Amino acid sequence: MNHKELLLVEAVNILLTKSAVPATLTIEQCAVALAMSMTSFRRKLSQEETTFKLIQQKYLNELCVHALLTKQASIDNLVVKLGYSERATFERAFRNKFGITPSQFRDLSLIGDQSDKQTLTHIAQNMSPLPDSCLQLLQEKEQDNLDVGRVVEIVASDPIFTGRVIGLASKAIYGKTPRTTQEAISRNLGINTVINMAVIYGVKDALESQVEQRVIDQSTHAFLIAPKFFQLMRKSVKRDIKFDSTLTEQVLIFALLGILLLTHKNSAKHELILHSLQGINDLQSLNQHVNQAMKISIYSASTLMLSLWHIDASVIKQLNHLDKVSQQKIKGSKQDELELFMLSCLYVLATRHNDFSVLEEKSQLLGLENFTEIKALLFTEY
Repeated sequence: MNHKELLLVEAVNILLTKSAVPATLTIEQCAVALAMSMTSFRRKLSQEETTFKLIQQKYLNELCVHALLTKQASIDNLVVKLGYSERATFERAFRNKFGITPSQFRDLSLIGDQSDKQTLTHIAQNMSPLPDSCLQLLQEKEQDNLDVGRVVEIVASDPIFTGRVIGLASKAIYGKTPRTTQEAISRNLGINTVINMAVIYGVKDALESQVEQRVIDQSTHAFLIAPKFFQLMRKSVKRDIKFDSTLTEQVLIFALLGILLLTHKNSAKHELILHSLQGINDLQSLNQHVNQAMKISIYSASTLMLSLWHIDASVIKQLNHLDKVSQQKIKGSKQDELELFMLSCLYVLATRHNDFSVLEEKSQLLGLENFTEIKALLFTEY
């Protein structure tokens, strides 16, 4: 195979696959194998917005999880490929990360069958309906009847949602504490954010007793922070990159809703997904793992829920597009890569992973300014 015809990322992955011990493969060995100088090798990877370290780490993480999804792969062989000196060391490291042993993880992966997607569809279709205030906001938005006054009126009809709007708008990340609901909506949040909030709180209430409390609380928190995070990120990207602000905000808020569906107690593999959330700190790797384990991606699980409500079809279309980019089925645009990066940040926020090194390295490759400051502000909201 001619490696020069491939993206360099793909060529490096081929070398990792062929290596007896991919954990010990070095950047120097890869450069030699591809007949490239170290300078040229690093520069070309940078043009593809990655590094050798990121490629190797992602490969090893996915190798580990994928090997445990079937009975065929030997754990002893996996230990060698991952560079561990002995099985006990690997098992201890795995348990510290995932909360269970590799064998227990494998057992959980074998629960369920090809009807997993049908089960998730049934769960989504039988969720409690969204609150009247939420349905009214979605309906009047679709009819283009909304202004601030009307939104305030609808929100005021639901005392619980009113308190939530004020509560979110009062967070430090949204600026000055509002004195009234109208201030919260018109100055701090905006109409679109309030409508999207209504959906998120509706889902949270519908799933409260069916999804582990920690997961639903942390995920909801990340979804609600997404609009402000997007505002901050827009200031960091190069001016020649343009976003459809309304669409991007909805994508960031709703893209990871599928996590709640996948961890629903009636989903056969919900325990596997819970431990995967704990152990996998990279969203792209998690999405690939979920797809292999359940024949459905996180984004597809999200669209299962969104398709039941009056959510813009453009949001579902963009989620399907990002899913293909994430799985490397198609090449994404710069905007796509930035959206996936922002979703990775929100995933880390939702799962409380504390290793930000991959995000920081990726932010540099994407040419983002002030990401360290944005990260500090975002994660003080834990």
